[in-house]
Amino acid sequence: MAKSSGRMVGAAVLLLVGGCWQAVVGLQAVAEGGYFTAPEGYAFAFSIAAWGWVHLAVGALAVAVGVRLFWGGTTARVLGLGLASASLVANFLWLPIEPWWSVVLIGLDVFVIWALATAGGRLRVSVER
Repeated sequence: MAKSSGRMVGAAVLLLVGGCWQAVVGLQAVAEGGYFTAPEGYAFAFSIAAWGWVHLAVGALAVAVGVRLFWGGTTARVLGLGLASASLVANFLWLPIEPWWSVVLIGLDVFVIWALATAGGRLRVSVER
């Protein structure tokens, strides 16, 4: 890891924690959707089980990328930025259904994006020709 390994480790841990939380929410929504209810007239009115699968998939991928971030690397950083952004959007859309949980996860995602974007200097993406 580069000189900012503390930020990478912090981002990895928070991505792991956020991914686990999101996967738990997804499992709960898939298993017993009755706990979660969408408000009347909500524009993104998917079934609660569909939202559960979205959260489960994003959470599982976030956990996998969080583990990979401990070894560093540009690919892990780019995937981490993408997954934290996807998690942020998913939790923003989940906000009317579960507000407090969503706000906490949005905060974690913002911190993960900041930490990954500023850890260890510039991202080097090589394009072979």
